[in-house]
Amino acid sequence: MRRILILATTAALSPSLAMAQKVERLEEIEVIATSPLAAPDTGAERAKVPAAVHTIDSREIAETRQPDLALALARRAPGVAIVDVAGNPLQPQLDYRGFSASPVAGTPQGVAVYQNGVRINEAWGDVVNWDLIPSIAIDRTTILGANPIFGLNALGGAVSLDMKNGFGWQGFEADARFGSRMRRQGSAQYGVLSGPWASYLALEGIGDNGARYFSTSTVRRLYGDIGYRGDRAEFHGTLGLASNMFGATGPAPMDLLVLDPRAVYTTPQTTKNTLAQVALNGAFDVSDTWKAKANVYYRAFDQAHVDGNTTDFTSCGAATLCDANGTATSIPDFLPGAPYGVIDRTWTRSRTAGGSAQATNTDQILGLGNRLTLGLSYDRGWTDFHANEQIGAIQPNLVVAGLGFIVNQPANDVQPVSVRANNNYLGAYALDALDATDRLTVTVGGRYNLAKIALYDQFTTALNGGGTYARFNPTAGATFKLTPDMSLYANYAEANRAPTPLELGCADPARPCMIDNFLVSDPPLKQVVSRTIEAGARGGFALPDFASGKFEWSAGVYRTLDSNDIMNVPSAITGLGYFVNAGHTRRQGVETSLSYRDETLSAYLNYTLTDATFRDTILLGSPNNPLAMALGASSIMVTPGAHLASVPRHRIKAGVDYSITPQWKIGGDIVYTSGSYLRGDEINLLGQLPSYALVNLRTSWQATKDFQIYGLIENALDARAMTFGTLFNTTQIAFASFTNPRSVSVAPPLGAYVGAKYAF
Repeated sequence: MRRILILATTAALSPSLAMAQKVERLEEIEVIATSPLAAPDTGAERAKVPAAVHTIDSREIAETRQPDLALALARRAPGVAIVDVAGNPLQPQLDYRGFSASPVAGTPQGVAVYQNGVRINEAWGDVVNWDLIPSIAIDRTTILGANPIFGLNALGGAVSLDMKNGFGWQGFEADARFGSRMRRQGSAQYGVLSGPWASYLALEGIGDNGARYFSTSTVRRLYGDIGYRGDRAEFHGTLGLASNMFGATGPAPMDLLVLDPRAVYTTPQTTKNTLAQVALNGAFDVSDTWKAKANVYYRAFDQAHVDGNTTDFTSCGAATLCDANGTATSIPDFLPGAPYGVIDRTWTRSRTAGGSAQATNTDQILGLGNRLTLGLSYDRGWTDFHANEQIGAIQPNLVVAGLGFIVNQPANDVQPVSVRANNNYLGAYALDALDATDRLTVTVGGRYNLAKIALYDQFTTALNGGGTYARFNPTAGATFKLTPDMSLYANYAEANRAPTPLELGCADPARPCMIDNFLVSDPPLKQVVSRTIEAGARGGFALPDFASGKFEWSAGVYRTLDSNDIMNVPSAITGLGYFVNAGHTRRQGVETSLSYRDETLSAYLNYTLTDATFRDTILLGSPNNPLAMALGASSIMVTPGAHLASVPRHRIKAGVDYSITPQWKIGGDIVYTSGSYLRGDEINLLGQLPSYALVNLRTSWQATKDFQIYGLIENALDARAMTFGTLFNTTQIAFASFTNPRSVSVAPPLGAYVGAKYAF
């Protein structure tokens, strides 16, 4: 998003009038990214975008004082919520309109994410690692509804990030804070402009002991940009680095959390992420009406994951362990009678390279304004994935201690895995916006996606396979200006996503696999296709007698129908699961927002309704669902109208920041989220998790022009917010007396922080 202020001057006709030259404000234009390479100068005027769009700039991100972009969006953006699957707030799963952008491998991804035009959904599983993005280096974030121009995974929408550079940000800023749970957080950014050259560098570091046992986290990330600007061209070279370590605690049984809110259910659970990304991009003014952009990039992502779990292997009185059916295996019975567990380890090494090019033309057609955008993109990814499972013993503190024996039981679908996956994604798109009248703009376009995926088993040939998926996704819409400050919009869009290598390797209920760990040779899945219609209105107004600033508002409705939606479901074998096409699902809702800003006050209020349901009768695996267990089954029959799990129906967000004096500012926000159904309870038998409201307070004192001190209180009411829930087997650990099958993730309790910022 780029705001362009157009000014007009009234020139003098006489010497006396010349002294009274008047400058008056005519119009403020907000430019929105309508394609991955559009921002900031080749996008569309906000009033002419025929779909819901929300932008948050660096100032608004800074006001939330959040350590992560996804957490900042959850505070400000309509329709965005956090689902805490990993159990660590620094590894959030973003939910938008019931679709996910998650760091958890195996989560179906329905949101495409771009950084400076580079797709950052990882090659393995299309996951989004928000922890790799330095939030301080973000200039603006744009969230759009379903839009095929953004390629694969844009089923529910897309997030486009424009990063800072030295042409737009100069100076130096350092920020440090300390507080609850030994939070240590610091950041620094520096930008300089020298003639046609500019450079920018941002550093962020976070250390946190976590709100639960074994949840210590360390985040270190860097972003840099070197740019050159000539008369008709601009070039940038960027670098991104990160090295992060998380204690990912995951959900814990409600019975256990009642006794100790910091408890975890089986550990170790750790994740280490490292990233190195380099990119080159350029923008060219080919002529007065033609602009071109292009980028190339290379992205290296590595992840090591350790996960202690329960297991169906048990001591059965023989010299070896037995499986769930009582059949003896080749695993030695190291500790007869002991409660056994396993430690699953995975190593993911992904490399992605690619590029894109786009041309925009603004020649008139028959005297009418027109903007034509043409683009191409190519992304190639290759991943080496390795996994094994070590037998262990579950200790009284629920820590799994490894016994050094690697499980290799093909008959039980548990064996070491080594596989290479190749992704080839090709996209071609066109988008044309015609100003049919001075009020009506009609936009049509589409994108062709071609995805080729191949799997190569490094041990045998069992995992060899893959698939080719192709589709053209159209879009068409219109906007109409009722008044200079109010416009209506309506749009239809289709989008698709191909099954990931991870999903393709684990799609047979008869041969389940550890979702993030083990793969088996399975039949292919169908690609997911979404069809979205939406309509709404937006605008702004001022109340001169009431306030000096301006109000901005938007209100819209949408409906998205997915066909062949892909879901991961648990198997009857503990710790294993598989992916399945789940027929048709529907997500529909309402999004509204109102904001105000002047020199001393900024405030906002958002409300979102999300109704996400199944539209077909389908059999889903859910062995820990009480109904399935009562019937001696491992699956549940989901009927049309049942609500999707983990999608809250209502979300309300409000916030305010007010300058009491030029030096002293106070503020706060509240996020209300209604309850959602537990994963594994897609028949909606067990009721919803409780609704919750998180209240956050902040204040700052500008001691000098360059120096500021501030304080934060997170979750000021100390709410025990249950943000995610699932089901587990209460009898899996013999010495633990669990009766409630619900397992939940709880938001961190009250936290207090103090910090200081120096800037010039």
